[in-house]
Amino acid sequence: MISIETPLARRKRIPLTPLIDVIFILIMFFLLSSTFGVWRPLEVALGGGAPAGGAEAQSNASVPAVLIVVKSVPGEDLSAVTVNGNELPLAGLAEELNRLAEAGARDAVLLPGKGTDFQQVVRILDEARTSKLTSVRLHLD
Repeated sequence: MISIETPLARRKRIPLTPLIDVIFILIMFFLLSSTFGVWRPLEVALGGGAPAGGAEAQSNASVPAVLIVVKSVPGEDLSAVTVNGNELPLAGLAEELNRLAEAGARDAVLLPGKGTDFQQVVRILDEARTSKLTSVRLHLD
């Protein structure tokens, strides 16, 4: 007898390209729709105008004023932060502002020097916001 061998059917390979495309689209969707940080507003008064309560500010002449000066240090990423003439590290800024707030200060003025990194200014404003001061004004030249 003659034996005829039937060819085995070749298995079709499952294409992986559409699967990879769908997984990539899902990853992009979840990355773009999720939030990694908590966004919170940072209220800043710009300019050096008189405060809203002008008569109140004149009556509280004994209240200490807070002046925060930021100067960029050439060759370094960090900036020098000075509060009322005392140079401080950024980590001790909120503590110093809380001490001044307990002494009666309510407002602060931030003066960034020329060449100061914007991210550093935002960090200082964020530290000032966590303190007991009621407002921080940003004075730009």
